[in-house]
Amino acid sequence: MTRAIFFLIVFSVLTSLTQRAPAQAQPNETRTWTLSSGGAELRLRFEGGELRMAYLGPSGRPDWRPKKPANWATAQFSGRALSLSAEGREIGAGDLVLRSARREKTGRDASGDALRLVLGHRDLPLEIEIQYTAWSDTGAFSAHMNLHNRGSRLLRIDAAPSLGWQLPAGRYELSYLWGGWGRERQLASEKLGAGRRVFSSQRGRSSNGYSPWFMLHDSDSGTRYAAQLAWSGNWETSFELYPQASPLEETPLKVAMGMSFDRGKALLLAPEMSVPLPEAAFTASDGDLDDAANRLHRYQSRYVLARTPANDPLLVQFNSWYPFPGKMTVAEMKRVAEVAAELGAEVFVLDAGWFNRVSWSKELGDWNTDPVAFPNGLGELARHVHSKGMKFGLWVEIENLGSESRMFRERAAWCLSRDGKPVQSGSRCQLDFARPEVRHWARGVMDRLMRECALDWVKIDYNIDIGDDFDGAGGDALYRHIRAYYAWLDELRAAYPNLVVENCSSGGLRFDLGIIGHTHTTWLSDVVEPKPSLALGYGCTVEFTPEVCNHWMVGDKDDGTVHREGPAGWWDFMFRVPMNGQYGISSKVLDWGPELKRRAAENVALYKSIRETLAGADLYHLTPQPDHDDPRGWMAIQYVAPDRSRSAVTAYRLGGGQPSHLFRLRGLDPAKRYAVSLDGRPAGELRNNELTVTLDAEWRAAIIRLEATQ
Repeated sequence: MTRAIFFLIVFSVLTSLTQRAPAQAQPNETRTWTLSSGGAELRLRFEGGELRMAYLGPSGRPDWRPKKPANWATAQFSGRALSLSAEGREIGAGDLVLRSARREKTGRDASGDALRLVLGHRDLPLEIEIQYTAWSDTGAFSAHMNLHNRGSRLLRIDAAPSLGWQLPAGRYELSYLWGGWGRERQLASEKLGAGRRVFSSQRGRSSNGYSPWFMLHDSDSGTRYAAQLAWSGNWETSFELYPQASPLEETPLKVAMGMSFDRGKALLLAPEMSVPLPEAAFTASDGDLDDAANRLHRYQSRYVLARTPANDPLLVQFNSWYPFPGKMTVAEMKRVAEVAAELGAEVFVLDAGWFNRVSWSKELGDWNTDPVAFPNGLGELARHVHSKGMKFGLWVEIENLGSESRMFRERAAWCLSRDGKPVQSGSRCQLDFARPEVRHWARGVMDRLMRECALDWVKIDYNIDIGDDFDGAGGDALYRHIRAYYAWLDELRAAYPNLVVENCSSGGLRFDLGIIGHTHTTWLSDVVEPKPSLALGYGCTVEFTPEVCNHWMVGDKDDGTVHREGPAGWWDFMFRVPMNGQYGISSKVLDWGPELKRRAAENVALYKSIRETLAGADLYHLTPQPDHDDPRGWMAIQYVAPDRSRSAVTAYRLGGGQPSHLFRLRGLDPAKRYAVSLDGRPAGELRNNELTVTLDAEWRAAIIRLEATQ
């Protein structure tokens, strides 16, 4: 045997006894790619064993360069596009090998231009597959990453943000959305200074505290960067300007956004295991906040939002919750349904309380109709609603079990656990949809209700803060549940393509780019009084395309009471506040007099005249967001249809507002002339894109339509 053959055999044996060899170092190579969308460009470069973002911003500008070359080495700017760490080490320059790169078309209409890269690590058995997509002409991009363990032992992933940027030096202002129950999506801005600013959700749902969304404005270059995470669980976003010898405005900005693992610790990847990380969508613009936000809205509307022809145009709902919270009878609901049909409602949704004997919250999971309230089952009410020309909907909270339910007594082992016991928050426990038996049971519940009620609409609520501490060493218990829940929603919609699925979570506390890809509309807040609802609707339309922002007129109080002696102009104001997205009513309509009913029907018809303009529109906030508790001055939002043939403006005179306000409209076609109607009545022609609205008192509202005449 020759020495060469002997060493070859020894090498082969040793290799077979160890884990698969990591990626072998290849000669340094440089590859560049450019993705373009709607006047924005993303340029990527693989160089020196690192994936870099050479540029993100308006098309036609040069790659990022240091402001002062002398400080370039001090600043250590690389424009890196990944921010991973594994096995206690940061994956940095020189660590990666490019295994493959290919371009392809993707998306519903195959108009997305995708770049798929496969990267290997030089030392670890970690493979990273990342796809960047430019979404047609929306101006939006996305990044979607998969991590693969190609070895034969566990691999610890310490941090894996879906988005990990290093932006060039500049003077940055950060805008974000904050707020818990009843204060969802309050817009705030601040200048970034030295240090690390962190936003996170560790409560188990995505938007209870902050939204997984941000916008950065570099005042030096004029560029705005915006991003949002498609994830309904725990997450973290950070912004870091690390102090060093150079001035702070010459320091690169590190940005990271991604899901958080259980207990805030590591994710353990088993051999040959793959984990797809949540997608991050992002854009860059040299316009204002609305210009950047509209790019993400177009992406949401055209490529993310689950769609059904049953909700096109956006349906007007009547919901039973506020006038009948937690308890009702079939006789009452029949009478209410008759009034709702007269007002112009197109869906009647029976909210919580149809199944319980004592406590709707504690009896979750026993989805059997209350035989006292509905002695003939729900089918009787469903048939009555359908006979009035409306669709029929039902509330469920399918992910949770109540502590006093039969299901909890018999199936507590189906819940997410901690120390071997079901994790409980208040009266609820969280079912684990990663278990096939849970998904099978939940689908069986829905199939039975579909048969019994011929359901057209289902409102799926989620009223629990489950946290981030669960049994299992992998750090991915909540991750696996959410991924399985998304898949369950997709299976439900595929089985019932004409079923409208409404997302809700104690208002808007689990409302994100991820969940809107699997549902059709989302309840934006449980706070429904008219004055705070102005700020709530405003904030929702900053983050989301308006068609997913669902809110209702309830009354002067949140129990559905409307003061019958109130002035008609105030009634109109209440009806018009929720007209900035999908619209509904949930009020004590059995107490309404003829004049209030007439006003209601007129306002429902007015909403129907603008709803097709709202869906998929670019929108412009013509005023700042009003204060949640004490709204002052004026508020107005303009909606422009994609072809710019139509526009709508919702305008509100608030406390202390002057009688008239001049609005400068945006987004219209300069080659077109627009006829104006005010509250359904002709009001002349728009001139110079200027619109003056006059209202005779505080707390009044106007709905303006613009139609192109040539």
